[in-house]
Amino acid sequence: MKLINPLKDGSAYLYHYTTCDTALNFILKNKTLQLNPFRKVNDPRESKSWDISPFVRDGLNLKPDQYDAISEEVSEILKANAKLLCFSRDKQSAVRVWQPKALLNRGFAKPSMWQHYAGKHDGVCLMFNREKLDEAFEKQVTKKHLYQGNVKYSDSGILPNLKGDPFMINLVTVRDRSSYFSAVQAHFVRWNNQLFFQKLQDWSNEDEYRWVLFDKHSQPRYLCFEDALEAVVVGENVQEEKYEQFLKHCANNSAEIAHLKWHNGFPKIEHPVSAIFCQQGLSK
Repeated sequence: MKLINPLKDGSAYLYHYTTCDTALNFILKNKTLQLNPFRKVNDPRESKSWDISPFVRDGLNLKPDQYDAISEEVSEILKANAKLLCFSRDKQSAVRVWQPKALLNRGFAKPSMWQHYAGKHDGVCLMFNREKLDEAFEKQVTKKHLYQGNVKYSDSGILPNLKGDPFMINLVTVRDRSSYFSAVQAHFVRWNNQLFFQKLQDWSNEDEYRWVLFDKHSQPRYLCFEDALEAVVVGENVQEEKYEQFLKHCANNSAEIAHLKWHNGFPKIEHPVSAIFCQQGLSK
């Protein structure tokens, strides 16, 4: 069973923490995952407006407040048109390690994530196959607009680099709205790693992996995850009635299910049910 047996590959699975209502009424019901505009995330570096210095062509003679307006608009385009989907991942130290020791390094056993994103242990952690997710997303989105990878954690960058900095944008070639958006898009392509895949060290316990989609639209985007769901890990405080609902979804998705309890402050998997059992038990 995938939740118990030792990992063979530390990059095989990804984990999405959420509340029971979101999981039952949206994600599992519709078999979709939502990519939200960047401005809606928790990290203030990512949610608050960036101060981006624009370089414009000679002769415009812009006033300081006009530069400020351009900076604010560029920041808004980057944060509204870039939409992301966030997961946690297993630590490499969990590979080929048996439980209970391995649990401390599994992506579904992060106490702070359960507290902040999964309803204070009254939610769930959805476990997905990373390669299957990638294949499903690429069927629905133009590949050149979709970026993915591990988030890097660094406290560097507090001082600007005049030779090249993600908070400086070249708008010298801009002549109209179309070329303006193209310049912002080119800035995203060049600096997406620093702007969208880097967070401060204080967030490093999340071991985050994300997909980022940049296009001409600012609304959330929904992508079908197809057969990528591997398991549902149910929080300690979830009521039995909701557990039964998750069991049905696991049967429909050929996924495993288990409770994650906490014993003397340490995680403990209880009542794991295989995908085969889910299908056979609920088909009777």
